[in-house]
Amino acid sequence: MAARGAEVAAELTATAMVLGETLWAAQQTIGLRAVRLAAAGFDPARLQDPEFTTMVWEKLDAALEAQRALATGLLALSDVWMEWLAQQVTATAQAGLEMAAPPDPIRYGGAASDYVETSLSAAEIACGRMALEASRLGGRGLAPYHRATNENAKRLLSAAGEG
Repeated sequence: MAARGAEVAAELTATAMVLGETLWAAQQTIGLRAVRLAAAGFDPARLQDPEFTTMVWEKLDAALEAQRALATGLLALSDVWMEWLAQQVTATAQAGLEMAAPPDPIRYGGAASDYVETSLSAAEIACGRMALEASRLGGRGLAPYHRATNENAKRLLSAAGEG
């Protein structure tokens, strides 16, 4: 379980780093686009700058890609839950079969003990896997925005002669 915790921590750390990079690129992009918009206020012909339409479509593309990535992540999370459910159903059926025979307190005690041990073990594994898949969701949803924001910042910095 400690290894799973380390894996979750690494995933969350990586997502936090990507978020930081995205925020840095976003502030650069916003600043550079604000300069272009201000310039267009003095010269309306500058409103024909393709950047003003490109920025809308880039956001929509990133949003759609993020939606697909999150849907995939939610499917992975639901797969873990369904696997856990199947293990619980199997453990319950096994315990029921062991208790279906003529009464025997020792066998009943063993069956109950096995059931609890199997259930708790399955729950521990499933919870660890769910935590990992949930921690991956943020990174999956952020990745398209990270890519688009960094590409925007590089392109705008290059056009401004700063890149």
